[in-house]
Amino acid sequence: MLLQKNMLLATLTIAIFVFIVAVSSLYVEMEINSGNACGCAIPIWLFVPLLGSLGLFIGALIYALLKPEEKKEEKIKTREAIKNALLVASRGDERKLMEIILQKESIKQHELVKLSGLNKVKVHRILRRLEVKGIIEREREGKIVMVKLKREILNL
Repeated sequence: MLLQKNMLLATLTIAIFVFIVAVSSLYVEMEINSGNACGCAIPIWLFVPLLGSLGLFIGALIYALLKPEEKKEEKIKTREAIKNALLVASRGDERKLMEIILQKESIKQHELVKLSGLNKVKVHRILRRLEVKGIIEREREGKIVMVKLKREILNL
């Protein structure tokens, strides 16, 4: 329904633009035939940039109306597929941490220790492996270490 309204609006916009160009051309032709090449109301030499600018505006408007919208459902399915792929590639304790990180997308390292039930050293080693694999990144904010999924993975 929305696409039909946009198509109708785009067609109407193009029709109005064509009408404006036709009327302008008729005006220019009448001025030239009457021997008045300067054009009293609007100088003839301004018609080209004015109509060109109007054409660019109309083209941008029609593109904005008719460009395909990204489907949220497809994004969600893709995101779930990526999460599942990351979980399948993980095993044991690494998988446990990955599940927590995938749910939160950004979490403090000490919260990971609490939520996973693993000790600090084991969590640190697993996070280092995930960092080397390019799945996560760790950022220090004072004494707190934030664990985040890599931007490349989030942007997929």
